[in-house]
Amino acid sequence: MIKCSNCGYVIQKSDYVFCPKCGTKLSERSSAQSSKREKTNSSKQPDNAQGKTLDIKVVYGLVFGGIVLILLILYVSGVFDATKVYPTNTMDLTTPQQTQQPGVDLSAIQKINDLEAKVKANPNDHQTLLELAHLRMDSGFYEQAIQNYKTYLVHHPEDADVRIDMGVCYFNLRDFNTAITEMEKALQYQPNHQIGHLNLGVVNLNAGNLEKAKEYFKKAFEINPNTEAGKKAQQLLTSH
Repeated sequence: MIKCSNCGYVIQKSDYVFCPKCGTKLSERSSAQSSKREKTNSSKQPDNAQGKTLDIKVVYGLVFGGIVLILLILYVSGVFDATKVYPTNTMDLTTPQQTQQPGVDLSAIQKINDLEAKVKANPNDHQTLLELAHLRMDSGFYEQAIQNYKTYLVHHPEDADVRIDMGVCYFNLRDFNTAITEMEKALQYQPNHQIGHLNLGVVNLNAGNLEKAKEYFKKAFEINPNTEAGKKAQQLLTSH
């Protein structure tokens, strides 16, 4: 838009050289104003480009958020829940993490000390020895629990439950090969040990033996599909 300096007529188009009303030649100042406006308009174009860039960032953010949501759903559904094993003495789930759990109950420590004193006073008290081993495993003292289990198994080698529990300790120490060896030995004494088959499936899965893991999951499910262990075996078999 240009304004005539002589008559004040406002010209909408910038391509006029003379005022259409009075015929006065339009001043260079007016043309300069028009040119300035054009430059101002053109300078706004990068803002649009910036807006487009922001839109792309928003899209990437939505895609990333969607991926995180999918992974969260899979985790909650148990697809990635392949590192859990069943100790036979408690039926609680444990994971191979550290050799000692943080924040161990002080009362458990006191009880461990009491049981250890009883075992020292009477080495033939195998039930107290076994109780000590279980408590140490539950408290995260896997290496000490293994030593107690080994001592117990010298006198009771056919106890499949205890051998499975010792295998769980090795599993938590990430010694998968020894865990497999001990659990397989337990099955020699008790071939239909359902938790033993389930745990062997889990350990083999963590060791990278997928096909072997599936065999143990299938066997655990076939032994009894209605138990907690049987249902867990079916879930792991389906998800892998």
